[in-house]
Amino acid sequence: MTKRKAFLIGFALTIAVLVPVYLIAVCVILTRSAPADTPKQGVPMRGPMPGDAKNILVMTGETGPEQFVLLRFDAPEKRIAAAALAPETVVLANGKALGLAQAAEQAGPAQAAACIRETLRIPLDHYLFCTPQQMIALTKDFSAAHLPLFQYLTRDAVRELELDLAGEQTISFTPQMFSDVMHRCRATSAARVMLRTEGYLDFLRANPDALAEDLPDAVRKAFGGLSTNLSAADLFDYERIFGFLQRETPEYQPISFPGKWISGRFELAETAQKAAAAAFGSLPDETEDTCAAPAEPDCRTEYAPAPAPHSSAPEAKIAAPDAPSGLPVRPSGFAPAASPRIPRAGSL
Repeated sequence: MTKRKAFLIGFALTIAVLVPVYLIAVCVILTRSAPADTPKQGVPMRGPMPGDAKNILVMTGETGPEQFVLLRFDAPEKRIAAAALAPETVVLANGKALGLAQAAEQAGPAQAAACIRETLRIPLDHYLFCTPQQMIALTKDFSAAHLPLFQYLTRDAVRELELDLAGEQTISFTPQMFSDVMHRCRATSAARVMLRTEGYLDFLRANPDALAEDLPDAVRKAFGGLSTNLSAADLFDYERIFGFLQRETPEYQPISFPGKWISGRFELAETAQKAAAAAFGSLPDETEDTCAAPAEPDCRTEYAPAPAPHSSAPEAKIAAPDAPSGLPVRPSGFAPAASPRIPRAGSL
């Protein structure tokens, strides 16, 4: 047998064996039923929990707290509330009545937070004090807010601001402009409180992305110059809450506490606690009040230097809501404030 004939015979046998095997494999593949398509599922998103609602008191002033704004960031309820308090507001300090700015001047930001908590009977998770320029630096990534100025101030008061509004009903404010306006504004205290409340809300409404993505990091970088009871862990909580509020458009709620002006002091009405509870929550009636003034001049984190003595200063804007409160605990010698009485301005 020649080599050519042997090769052809071997090749033919190989083909005869392999072709049926390939045909069987193809039939199996084609007749095999494909598995049912299952939709791909991403990482599940956790919804907000009841603890994702925080109250924080923001204070500004050149050397000590002079302006006060309560803020609530409530992710479960999809709500951001703001309430400015006049520095002349009469509050309780261990049962004694005095002005809010006076309380802050005596014992610093922690004392102011404790007095508001004691007076309004609301949970206050945190407080933060900074100068107007620090606040402007914290909110440098915020865009302008569009504030309907004439809703809060008379035209005479607006003219005193020396702003060229050209009859416009709404003006765009940068953080620096808002600080300057609040510093130079000569309107009544009631109008200033309303303007500050609405101003904070308008900046928050205009900047949900900056609130969630920029403000927490800015506060972390500025920790060394702030007076606050916020911790690094607390900032992660706020970052998560701001993220929820960024994804879901929240309700922006301005709060005005009922009361009246008497002899240059703002006296809260008896219904102020009810209004505060509706907006910021309330402390349990059976819980002993834990709002005593701190024994030291101020209560700060390890990051913050002691504030200088109180002085007048321009106001700035925040950029930027239950964990245990960082407020000082009332000494055991004080009686519980189960039924606190709103102080009267005439008692000062």
